Amino acid sequence: MSSITEKEVEHIAELARIKLTEKEQDKMTKELGAILGYIDKLKEVDTDGVEPIAHITGLTDIFRKDDNPRGPDSENIKRLMGQAPSEKSGYVKVKSVFED
Repeated sequence: MSSITEKEVEHIAELARIKLTEKEQDKMTKELGAILGYIDKLKEVDTDGVEPIAHITGLTDIFRKDDNPRGPDSENIKRLMGQAPSEKSGYVKVKSVFED
């Protein structure tokens, strides 16, 4: 089991902005020590020749053509633009909101 001191646990708690009672600090010291010990154990595993993986599901992204079947010439767009008070180059024209 890797060791971590109570002073280090106190510092970690301070960085996390949490207050620990003395009992909690003792518990955290033991638990963090056990976690670090497990990590030390994992470091002993021979991983030469093992390729890293990003995830284990084997799923891949499915790409599709980015296509809008209704497109800018759709009848709905034409009706919408017909209701706009003013239009320029296919966009609704509005009053400026910034002063010069």
